[in-house]
Parts: sequence; structure tokens; C-alpha cells
Amino acid sequence: MKMSTLEDRIKAFAQLIINSKNIIALTGAGMSTESGIADFRSPGTGLWEKIDPYEFASIDSYITHPIKNLDFMLEIGKTIFSARPNKGHKALTKLQKLNKLNGILTQNIDRLHHKAKTKNIVELHGNVMEAKCLQCKNIFPITNMVNQALRGHIPACEICNGTLKPNTIFFGESLESKTLQAADQMITNCDLLIVLGSSLIVYPVASYPQKALSIGAKLAIMNIQETGMDTSAEVVIHEKIGEFLPEIVSLVENKLKIE
Repeated sequence: MKMSTLEDRIKAFAQLIINSKNIIALTGAGMSTESGIADFRSPGTGLWEKIDPYEFASIDSYITHPIKNLDFMLEIGKTIFSARPNKGHKALTKLQKLNKLNGILTQNIDRLHHKAKTKNIVELHGNVMEAKCLQCKNIFPITNMVNQALRGHIPACEICNGTLKPNTIFFGESLESKTLQAADQMITNCDLLIVLGSSLIVYPVASYPQKALSIGAKLAIMNIQETGMDTSAEVVIHEKIGEFLPEIVSLVENKLKIE
């Protein structure tokens, strides 16, 4: 849908939300950049342009060189652990309180949606606040794993002595089947999918907008960079989420009060 001004697009975005009954937000790394967490794929600044993800974030490299990988992850983790929800995260929480957001599918591992007290969240790529045993598959708080790693030890499971890893999806790992099922259920039931801060490059996430469109849902996108689904969306805004999503939510709130 062609719109001449940013103001037009903001109003159209808000109207889509008002007109919809089952809204799902799909959030990517761009959701958290305003909280100080670097994204992965932005040209010139993305993390994967600076380091080789297959050397530092693949399951094969972790199994082969766990200490080397953990040193890198602990350095990245310092920023994530101390990060706080930004205005964009808080706007989604407000939208949910207005009964205009059913749930969130997030690619992010930072747990900032949880910190913002948004509910019904599917973490597609896991989260850094938990550790998972590669052997027995039990999940634990991340604290013990971090303490072992800081002492230079390969983190060991307290139950079976297997190797612990952050409970995130590494390169070379598949998403959990129960996670995929929960995501599919959200997508197939929505009538509006809002993409926030995702480049829509990584699968299966990249397939979700098309899947939503195929069942008759509408699509709205807010992302700094263009995405491959921009031409299929009802409205697209290439701006910072924390600056403009709160404005959209305020418009929704005011319109709902009038109605």
C-alpha cells in the first residue's frame, strides 16, 4: 500500500491494529538495538560481519572448543544481562493490556519481552538466561554454568555431568518441535502479523509472513532496513521501533477510548 508521508503510515498502522482481533507480533534483533544490544545482520555494523558465526556460535565449534566459545558468549552476555526493555518493548506490553496483542514470536534471546512483562511469548531461538545439558537435555538457570565458565571450567550438568550450553539455538541446531508447533498455532490463528525489527532472512521465521498472508491475515512491518516482504505488507515503516511504535499504540488507545 503506497502512502506519501510517515504520518500517513503511522495512522494506517494504528488503524490496522484497531481493525484486527487476533494480532501477533514477530520480533527480531532490531527490537532490542535501542536497549544497547547489537543486531546480527545490519550492513557494516552487524555482529556476524565482525566475527564468523560458525567459529563462535555453531554447535560443532562449541562441542570442539567450548572454552573459546564460552569466552565469546560471556563477553556478549554482559550486555544482554544488563539490558533493559526499551520504549518499543513497553509499547507492546501496553498494546497487550489494551487487548490488541495476543502474543509474541521472538527471534531474540535477551528475555526483554519478559522483563517488560508482556505475556504469551514464544522464544524461537531460546534464551540466554538458561543453560541446557547436551546429554540429558535438562534445563537450569544460567548462573551455575556462568560461574563454572568464569573459573575456566567446561560447564558440567549437576545431574549427569554432561556438558552445559546456553539454552539458545546455535548454528547447526534445529528449532525445538514444540516451539515450531506453538509458532505455527499463533500464525494460523492471527488476522494481523506485525513484524518488528526482523530482516526476515533466517528460516523458518522468514516463512511466517507468507504463511500468515496465505490464511488471509494482513501484514505490517516496522524495520530500519527493507525486507523481502515489504511489497506484500499493508503498511511499512522504516524507522526506529522505540521512536514510533509508542506513537502508534497511543493512537490505538485514544481511538479505542472514543469507540
